Amino acid sequence: MLATAILACGTTSTTLTSGASGGGGGSIGLGLGILATYAIAGTILTAGIVALALIVILSRRHDPRPVPVPAGATLSPDGYYWWDGAGWRPLR
Repeated sequence: MLATAILACGTTSTTLTSGASGGGGGSIGLGLGILATYAIAGTILTAGIVALALIVILSRRHDPRPVPVPAGATLSPDGYYWWDGAGWRPLR
């Protein structure tokens, strides 16, 4: 049945069995096996996920030190800002 399919496609059976069809048998053309190809792709994907996670973590990081508020400063009704005489400043 395979020979019939090969002949129907216009390829002779000797060309296909000698490896001239262009099929790599699972390699990417660099002589790497399929396992090495998946290992490299997995490493690149993992590095991308780790980099994305670090970007998110570092962008959400805030300064844990409290902002010193002068004694007698006016606080906003919600308690998140204080008045410095020229504008409202956040407590955090």
